Amino acid sequence: MAEKKSSIVKNTLVIFIVTLVAVALLAIVNQVTMGPIEEAQIAAEAASLSAAYTEAKDFAQVDGKDEMIEKSTALLEEAGIQKCTINNVLAAQDASGNMIGYAISATTQNGYGADLQIAVGITKDGTIAGFDVISNNETPGFGANCTNPEFTSQFKGKSAAGKISFNKAGATSDSEIDAISGATITTNAVTEAVNGAIVFFQENFNGGFDAAPAVDPMEQALPGADLAALTDVAVVNGEGKDYTVNEVKKDANGYIVIVTAHNGYDGDLQIALGIGNDGIIKGYSVLLCNETPGLGAQCKEEPFALQFAGLKAETVKFVPSGANAANNEIDAIAAATITTNAAVTAVNGAIDYYNAQLKGE
Repeated sequence: MAEKKSSIVKNTLVIFIVTLVAVALLAIVNQVTMGPIEEAQIAAEAASLSAAYTEAKDFAQVDGKDEMIEKSTALLEEAGIQKCTINNVLAAQDASGNMIGYAISATTQNGYGADLQIAVGITKDGTIAGFDVISNNETPGFGANCTNPEFTSQFKGKSAAGKISFNKAGATSDSEIDAISGATITTNAVTEAVNGAIVFFQENFNGGFDAAPAVDPMEQALPGADLAALTDVAVVNGEGKDYTVNEVKKDANGYIVIVTAHNGYDGDLQIALGIGNDGIIKGYSVLLCNETPGLGAQCKEEPFALQFAGLKAETVKFVPSGANAANNEIDAIAAATITTNAAVTAVNGAIDYYNAQLKGE
């Protein structure tokens, strides 16, 4: 009986020693392989980001990045950037291993052809080092031109201290880029994703992001207007089919014509349209809207509003998709034709009034 107990103890001891040795060997193997595995993972991630930061000689993981990315959706929504997520961030290094900035990838769901993913390189001091489109499903010859160097090269050198915007008539400030001709929706999606990366950078690596104050509707209609110096112009013969001209304001840059369309899906729709002294539409904003959220209410959102800037003060038309600014066209709001028509009714009412009563004053 004693021999049997001794044998059990001996076998147990042998098993314990073997297990201990195996665990130790596994730990050693894990330590040996951990470095190469991590390096391989970084290399795989860097492959999709390196084109956005060509000056980087190497990339490294960022401490706490999983938590940063987890919080990014709420962060971007608070900054007014919807349906955009941060996918990845790596630290960019120079040849000596010094950290010189960050490479950030972001995906927006607001592309014309669904998801669109980009990468942005941002230096430590907050300058955009480069930009690249990782994947897109945009229309060849139109939105797909977002991958052309003529477009992508515009971002390099711009400040990441605030959001980037685009101008269909051509960039006029350091914070603007030229829009892709005939692809306002794609341009807006790309710009949103870039701004998502900028907000992420500012919040996590540069002391926090300060959201810009809301833009006054009059300033949105006529950018650069001196709001304090706006003067009222008397309205005469302001009635038209399905619309009423309510007010006209003027400053040295041009006019703001406020019009109410009576053919909205859910009642009246009131807009302000800015027309410069050169006869070019400068901006559009919505003052009153009762349209359906998620559908017609998109008439007051930036992707729709920005389509008007740069068009001539002549009859504006809308098409289902693929609008050509040279033809004074805009893209309709998907599944909201009635609302689109009401917005265009108001815009054309403002244009008709400008041409009949204000042009050449």
